[in-house]
Amino acid sequence: MKPKILILGAGYAGVMAANRLDKQLKEAEITLISESNTFQERIRFHEMATQGLKDKLQIQDLLRTKVRFLQAKISEILPKEKSVKLEASSQNEIYDYLVISLGSANIRSLYNKEGSIQSKEEVLKFLKNNEEKKIQKLCIVGGGLTGIEMATEWKYFFPHSSVTIVDRKEWGNSFSEKGKKYLRNYMLQNNIQVLENVNIHRIHENEILLEDQTKLAYDCLLNCSGFLASSLAKKSGFKTNHRNQVYVDSFLRSNEYPDVFVAGDLAYLENSILRMGCVTALPMGAYIADQLARLIKGKSISPFSFQFAGRCLSLGREEGLIQFTSGDDKPKELIIKGRWGARIKELVNRFTIFSLQMEKLLPFRFYFWPKGNPIKFEKDVLKKSISWEGLVS
Repeated sequence: MKPKILILGAGYAGVMAANRLDKQLKEAEITLISESNTFQERIRFHEMATQGLKDKLQIQDLLRTKVRFLQAKISEILPKEKSVKLEASSQNEIYDYLVISLGSANIRSLYNKEGSIQSKEEVLKFLKNNEEKKIQKLCIVGGGLTGIEMATEWKYFFPHSSVTIVDRKEWGNSFSEKGKKYLRNYMLQNNIQVLENVNIHRIHENEILLEDQTKLAYDCLLNCSGFLASSLAKKSGFKTNHRNQVYVDSFLRSNEYPDVFVAGDLAYLENSILRMGCVTALPMGAYIADQLARLIKGKSISPFSFQFAGRCLSLGREEGLIQFTSGDDKPKELIIKGRWGARIKELVNRFTIFSLQMEKLLPFRFYFWPKGNPIKFEKDVLKKSISWEGLVS
């Protein structure tokens, strides 16, 4: 019988896995399930929140012809029964192998009325909010990549508005000294206020009260402080961490169910350098397809191999920052900034969709990624362990 493979979630990892599996397994039934029929280009959500929604890319148009696409909402995963329950369906979808790539559309909420740009629905709410009251005081909690890109994009198109970033840590700590200096100068020149190493005491309707009793007024609050993976796996009984990520082994398989692979933001490999984002989702999707194809053919499989090369950041529409890193994601003192940074960042964004399209069209595997051991050095793991012990003691 043909092996049945179900893929849950049609993001970067899910679409990549489906197409790459199809070209390696002629005798397999591959089904991709997604609640939406349009592809959500998450790396451009800050652009959409500022400029409006762009042309919709149909998921079906990204898939190879033999891949079955099923638009449906998943209500439960039943790993012991090797099936998936769908809403509005009397029959469960049965599988021999399951790939879960449901992504991260939720936030770690600080205040029940804050906004987000972590999903298409939240982007639409933000656009409606701006249309109704014309946002003049935008406050962003969280100074990571998402927060920086949203702040600079908004300021570029609405230069007369007030934009503030609030970060509980040292701002820009994932960049080199050259990178941080450039970012700080950009924020200063563009009148974007950055409050770092501050803790929020309380959030009111239109005001934030910091622990030092400083008050910060806003008419729109966006939470970019950290994301949560889909809760479906947790609700279905999988072992997860505090961000709803599923614990996986070095082959990206669920620690509890070896016939279930996990890709993208939902996967958590302990003591690894991996972080959320399409930078890891695409390689995970490609890797799982390759190893699953080998497994079905009776061949041995090898652990997931990955290392970073850098991180890309857009700053409005005309500037950007490319921060080169070592394989373990630590920044090097090498950057590309300004217009060239913006151009390279845009090329990287376009390459993600291009990679999915090429995996669909070409008869051979197209996508490749930098490889290396994703597990942190022992001293880094020990340091992290000591740090956590200090927090809970």
